[in-house]
Amino acid sequence: MILLGLSHAGKTSAGRLLAERLGCPFYDTDEVIRIRTGLTPRQLCRQAGISALHAAEAAALRECCSLHDCSGVAFAAEPLRHSTPLALPTDGSAEKRQGMTVENCAVIAAGGGICDNAEASAIIAAIPLRVFLYAEEAALFERLTHDALQTGYYPAFLRFLPVDQKAEARRLFAELYARRTERYRSICNLTIDTTGLDCAAAAQKIAEQC
Repeated sequence: MILLGLSHAGKTSAGRLLAERLGCPFYDTDEVIRIRTGLTPRQLCRQAGISALHAAEAAALRECCSLHDCSGVAFAAEPLRHSTPLALPTDGSAEKRQGMTVENCAVIAAGGGICDNAEASAIIAAIPLRVFLYAEEAALFERLTHDALQTGYYPAFLRFLPVDQKAEARRLFAELYARRTERYRSICNLTIDTTGLDCAAAAQKIAEQC
């Protein structure tokens, strides 16, 4: 399965907890990009542009799918530069949940803007369970602003605006939030409303419905 949603929706944190609960591998495409390129997605976008980020995103997602056949479709791996094998869990145990084996399951957390990546979207469409972690606009913008206060600027999808341009960042985010929320609802077959939930509760809710 793949967890989708806007930036700061809790995909990585909930995904780790969900994978632990199900006893299956967890992959984070943002982390794969960092390992393979030596840059965070934000740094890569700022240094090389959105096209480079999209190429890295698609390659990372393809690699996760090829490492663990979570889709039932064979993906040709195209490792990013500095490629080394991505480690799989080594305990070797076949975990079970409610009497059902989950040894063929994996949880992938994707970057918040992956819905705007045509190549990555084609890969996502082949993954059987696509989970949209819905979060309210105000909550997401507050988390983005908290990060911006640490770095001095908002992320690429808010044009790297300086933190003191909060009003303009809020306006841009409102437009992006509406568009991406609609897109994620259309491509996902399970929506989890995370309003009022911490990441552990969100993971439990996904586990109960998957």
